[in-house]
Amino acid sequence: MIYTQRKGQAMLTLVLLVGGAVVLIGATLAFLVFSFMTSTFGFQAANRALGVALAGANDALVQLSRNRELFVSAPSCTYNFSIGNDEATVTVLQEDSICSGRPPIGSKQVYIYSEATILGRRRKINMVASVNRSTGEVRVVSLRQEVGVYGSTTGSTCSGPFCS
Repeated sequence: MIYTQRKGQAMLTLVLLVGGAVVLIGATLAFLVFSFMTSTFGFQAANRALGVALAGANDALVQLSRNRELFVSAPSCTYNFSIGNDEATVTVLQEDSICSGRPPIGSKQVYIYSEATILGRRRKINMVASVNRSTGEVRVVSLRQEVGVYGSTTGSTCSGPFCS
């Protein structure tokens, strides 16, 4: 009788050890799969946000080339640009515009700020363009990408010389 009890105890110990190892391996694999999927979706969301922000900035350039005075007399320099379900907030500031909050000084530089957030991944495009008022030619002087802090609600779309 003692012999069968020991045999049962050994089997119980073996089952608990094997079961624990299986649970540990399963939990490790689940964590690795979850981590991989999160990083993949995050990477895709960040790239999509960058594409939408860049498209918003390019839309502002197209609008400026079609109508040089569009953002000069507009009461609001900010508009939303949509692509499918994604949206970018675009701010266009000119030194002689009403919405820049400064008196006109006749500069031909235009500051374009475009921001898009997708799944918590925020990307900003800051662009400076030069506009020839007589010919309508628009040239990009500088283009800079900013990476937003995830989950941050502070900060402004505008970070140029005319922002308050």
